[in-house]
Amino acid sequence: MIMKRKEEEALKESLKPKLSEEQLHVIEILLEAHRKTYDESYSDFAQFRPPVRNDSNKRRVSRSSSFMTQGFSSDDSSDTFNSSPADLVSYSIQKVIGFAKMIPGFKDLTAEDQIALLKSSAIEVIMLRSNQSFSLDDMTWTCGSNEFKYQVSDVTQAGHNMELLEPLVKFQVSLKKLDLHEEEHVLLMAICILSPDRPFVQDTALVESIQDRLSDILQTYILCRHPPPGNRLLYAKMIQKLADLRSLNEEHSKQYRSLSFLPEHSMQLTPLVLEVFGNEIS
Repeated sequence: MIMKRKEEEALKESLKPKLSEEQLHVIEILLEAHRKTYDESYSDFAQFRPPVRNDSNKRRVSRSSSFMTQGFSSDDSSDTFNSSPADLVSYSIQKVIGFAKMIPGFKDLTAEDQIALLKSSAIEVIMLRSNQSFSLDDMTWTCGSNEFKYQVSDVTQAGHNMELLEPLVKFQVSLKKLDLHEEEHVLLMAICILSPDRPFVQDTALVESIQDRLSDILQTYILCRHPPPGNRLLYAKMIQKLADLRSLNEEHSKQYRSLSFLPEHSMQLTPLVLEVFGNEIS
């Protein structure tokens, strides 16, 4: 009786999905890529001034290099940024580029497809990454210390309105509540970047094959490593977050186009921001 029970348990264990060595290697690469491009101590923020509220003084704009040259081609950037919203976005875009370049399979794509994917997904990955600093307690983003605590009002100072910010905060709350493992978080970012339906992507079949591989790893990881009840429908919920990001991306693009015509905002847009989000200034 005992032997039979042991045999049944062994059979049950053998039928459980397992992460292959190759899948584990991909996860390790993505974790390393994320840790190299996302500093949880936010020591890089020493380059910035803390958010200044109710300050109407003009700020000097620090210009970053082109997306096609320094931002896309170099592995590191030593630029010193100012504290304007566009400078923070430029900094974040460069980190997303660094992460993307380390995704297995990404460099197999043509330079044109790599750029197309990054231009269309950058803001979505920035929103995903910012969830790590988002607090459910006070609905703020704390980047290392209270000195660098960003409120919704700081984003409105950049010109964005509540049509973007309300769904953004709702997205941050719902994503935080999923309580994702770091492994799931990095896989979701990689899947977000490697989306074959992005505008101007030429080799959609290759992009799709890379994304499918990442999706398979994510599903297997959830089955193997994410305990119940949190794993219930988790993959479907994560994919829904990608759909939510598309809507946020569309609203961001709409508001960006409006802001780009306003001199007080267009003067602060860095070349990298202009190149990624599109130069709408006439």
